[in-house]
Amino acid sequence: FRLFVAFRYMKTRREQAFTSVVTAVSVLGVMVGVAALIIALALLTGFQDDIQDKLIGANAHVFVQSWGALLEDHEFVAETARGVDGVIAASPTLVLNGLIQGGAAGSTFVNLKGVNPRGEAETSQMLDRLIEGSATHLTETGTGTGRPGIILGAELGADVFVQIGESVKVMVYVPGMLTPWGAGGLKSEEFEVVGFFDVGMYEYDNTWALIPLETAQRLAEAGTGESWVQVKVEDAFNTAPIVEEIGDRLGGNFFLLDWQTQNQAYFAALQLEKLALFVTISLIVSVAALNIVATLVLMIKDKQRDIGILMSLGASRRDILTIFMTQGLVIGLVGTVVGLVLGVSIALLLDHYEAIRLQSQVYYLSYVPFHVRVEDFTRVCVFAVLVSFAATFYPAWRASRLDPVVSLRYE
Repeated sequence: FRLFVAFRYMKTRREQAFTSVVTAVSVLGVMVGVAALIIALALLTGFQDDIQDKLIGANAHVFVQSWGALLEDHEFVAETARGVDGVIAASPTLVLNGLIQGGAAGSTFVNLKGVNPRGEAETSQMLDRLIEGSATHLTETGTGTGRPGIILGAELGADVFVQIGESVKVMVYVPGMLTPWGAGGLKSEEFEVVGFFDVGMYEYDNTWALIPLETAQRLAEAGTGESWVQVKVEDAFNTAPIVEEIGDRLGGNFFLLDWQTQNQAYFAALQLEKLALFVTISLIVSVAALNIVATLVLMIKDKQRDIGILMSLGASRRDILTIFMTQGLVIGLVGTVVGLVLGVSIALLLDHYEAIRLQSQVYYLSYVPFHVRVEDFTRVCVFAVLVSFAATFYPAWRASRLDPVVSLRYE
């Protein structure tokens, strides 16, 4: 009975066209709000997922460092890490900062990562992202020219104007190097370019290069010292127990850091931005809820006589309350469902066709990704329905308090 009357009241007559227009505007408002929220959350989720995947691809999952300048007992650390359940591989690496000069007249900054090619392939995906060349020549002799091999980021290679087989000169500052002017000086070496990688992040592709571990140790005059041991685990999103276990086995002389902690501030900023965007755009849904209030007020004004008749025939105040709350809820549900379909469809299309392009020099990404998560649009839909339902209560309550005698006095 209540549902029948509620849906019957939504079929407006010609003389109630204005009420029908207001109802359509209410549905449209909820629809636009829900669609905008889903698209906005899909955008931020896409950013987060894409950057997260590239960070995991370009880095190991866990880093083990010494509290001192260099990690001397890296073999012990690597073997200890490999003995922990959930660890796939561990490999030492040495990182240097320097300048690189190629075919161009000037030089540019470079992060040199000294690696064992096999260990690097087991602990990160950087060598899997080679777009030219081969990692087999990442040795002290390169392709047989007697010069060490070097693999450059694609953007870095373009900046120094070099191709496969050409030479680059690398200079690093060595604090412990003795010179006529005291301690500290520049040390340089010629490298042969044996490959280019592209991990999809400008920060890495423009500033990083891979060199043989032995060459890095010789350049830095580090002996057998390493910067850290990098560890790859089975579940990159559950590194905390493994970090704790490795730390317990090694003792307190080592510092452990996982990729999530390393980028914690960045991901926290993204989460805060996502929350702020949700709160801001949800105001559209809240405004649409006010339209539902206006719709019900107009409908109750038109149906005053009908309300009086229903109550005279035995309908309770609760029945009247339910009738008009159902109407408002239906408006909210229709707007939410249509908005959900529209928002998800637009987000999937924008992602599939990479419709919004970006400058990779400015952003981490070359286009704006849109990833729709079930939990995101579920939260949006529940919020929209609850707001719509809450907006129906006051006008429906006012309708239920109408006096049937007053409503029918002049009929």
